Amino acid sequence: MTFVHQEVWHWQIATYLFLGGLGGATFAISAVIHLFEGCDRKMLSVAIMSSIAFLVLGTVFLLADMLQPMKAIYALTNPRSWIFWGVVFINFYFLSAIVYVIPLLETWPKLLPIIRKIPAPLLGLLERFNKLAALTGSAAGFLVAIYTGLLISAAPAISFWNTPALPLLFVISGFSTGAAYLLLLSTFSKNESKWKITAKLEELDAILIVTELIILGAYFNFALFLPTGARESANFLFHSPLFIIGFFITGLIVPLAIETYGIFFADHSKKSESLLLVASALVLVGGYLLRFYVLKAGVFQYPW
Repeated sequence: MTFVHQEVWHWQIATYLFLGGLGGATFAISAVIHLFEGCDRKMLSVAIMSSIAFLVLGTVFLLADMLQPMKAIYALTNPRSWIFWGVVFINFYFLSAIVYVIPLLETWPKLLPIIRKIPAPLLGLLERFNKLAALTGSAAGFLVAIYTGLLISAAPAISFWNTPALPLLFVISGFSTGAAYLLLLSTFSKNESKWKITAKLEELDAILIVTELIILGAYFNFALFLPTGARESANFLFHSPLFIIGFFITGLIVPLAIETYGIFFADHSKKSESLLLVASALVLVGGYLLRFYVLKAGVFQYPW
């Protein structure tokens, strides 16, 4: 039996999947925190603008990979393609994010002259529907995050990808990276009440990492019962030092240990803030490595 690694989806797609999940989850978590907890509006505006930038940059990487015009036109106009639905979700996301973030920009003094150029009735309308935009944006962010997993799980020829566990893994990982990014931002916030939100984000990310570990265990165990190609993919990952050390240990176990320490033992000191910064950065690196290596482990099996 012959195994051939796929050579169609490269690091550009891995970057697109990572930024899509990160951007979608960052908006979703930020909006929920704003609705139910309240937080620093300046930090919130940075988070939303960052999430928009993540999606824009991710789309650039997608288009860079789809250099063949006919291939791009087919994918973007075919309702049976997940890329088509991804574009729909992302446009829905952009609309909600722009409507949501404009009123928040009033917290930036340098942007006030620009904000004041917006007609007062329109600005008032945006303020009025700010919470609705937060709700729709949260839904759009979730759809974007889960779509990144659905996109590659729809490849029937690669049995390691073609499983419901993959979209679930990607959405949990995406929300973990979103929580980590917000934790990173919170370390730069000067708001006196930031530690209340930081504590919740730290707890959320720890729960998400534990959930991700459980899904990973089930996913790899399930791969043992799938066709031989899935087992070959799992073995490839088990024997990849950067996947084990870079993603599993450094990107999951170490941040979980740091966050567990922060939740139960650390006070709100500069030391715990520095540890949060390290944990957040490691989760983000781990989130990228997960997508990069899942794509790299895509194996075709011959004969079918």
